[in-house]
Amino acid sequence: MKVMIIYYSRSGNTEKIALQAQKDLQCEALKIIPEKAYGNYITSCLRVTKERKARVAPAFQTPIPNLQNCDVVLLGYPVWAQDLPGFVAAFISQCNLEGKTVIPFATYGMSGINWTLKHLTQLCFGAAIKYPFDSGTFKKGNYQMWIDQVRRLLYNEQETAVSSVSGAE
Repeated sequence: MKVMIIYYSRSGNTEKIALQAQKDLQCEALKIIPEKAYGNYITSCLRVTKERKARVAPAFQTPIPNLQNCDVVLLGYPVWAQDLPGFVAAFISQCNLEGKTVIPFATYGMSGINWTLKHLTQLCFGAAIKYPFDSGTFKKGNYQMWIDQVRRLLYNEQETAVSSVSGAE
């Protein structure tokens, strides 16, 4: 089973989670880089709000990965103005996630990941979204409990695949 982490981090908070998960799951990680860098948290929220109102999907520098052989994609992003950044949404919408399991994780200042899940469901058409995780300024998420849950998912799916192959022989 192939796992990949795709994430964006401006301040380093989301990146800490992404890199720890990469180490814990021993998988590839890909950082989404916007074409034009975002400033501090306040200016980022203001900019993303203006981009949404203008229906602008900002460009990104990172090439779209080939996820054909991936089964699980961990998707990390900050929550800005109660949603994921527009260029992250644009990037995700160009990834073929149909039939994949998407495990979102987010960092936030004011509003958690639940605000983003409806939008994420639309972006990840045909994917199963499982085990959302967030960690914020006022409420730190339990990373260890979350990554253990992800490992169990990966282990159980691997066991099922092995059992199916073994049963066919």
